[in-house]
Amino acid sequence: MPVIAIVGAGLGIGRAIARIFGARGFRVALLSRDPARQEPTVAALAEEGVEAVAFRADAGDPASLAAGLAAAKQRAR
Repeated sequence: MPVIAIVGAGLGIGRAIARIFGARGFRVALLSRDPARQEPTVAALAEEGVEAVAFRADAGDPASLAAGLAAAKQRAR
């Protein structure tokens, strides 16, 4: 199953992108500075049958972004 990583995920555009790709069979990795804030989105997507997980990543910090993407990749295996 393909995975989409949404960097800087939020309640607006990030959630909309997650819904669109999730409805098309993608698993969703939501990357943001505060993954706990993504839990409402993770729960809403689960109700729609979309597998989503939140990960910590700061798009302004290359090391943080790399770590977040690596964690999402590891989880996708």
